[in-house]
Amino acid sequence: MNPLSDLDRFEVYVNESGSFDGSEVPQAVLRAVDPATLQLTTSFNLANITALTIGPRYWVSLRAVALTGLKSDFSPPASFSF
Repeated sequence: MNPLSDLDRFEVYVNESGSFDGSEVPQAVLRAVDPATLQLTTSFNLANITALTIGPRYWVSLRAVALTGLKSDFSPPASFSF
């Protein structure tokens, strides 16, 4: 798979449990390739997710989605808080 030509988007999942099973709705969806630079998207600011509040420990995981609709496994979750 060529990420620049075969990927459609990245889905960002956030919850307080750290467990992701596919039943969740992504908190953010990012284009895989930035149309202005034609470069792979490599960053996202979690502070842009308005449903998050200061205090709780959150977990984030990503999925890549191909143009065909095929989804990757969830990335290993990483924790953060504000």
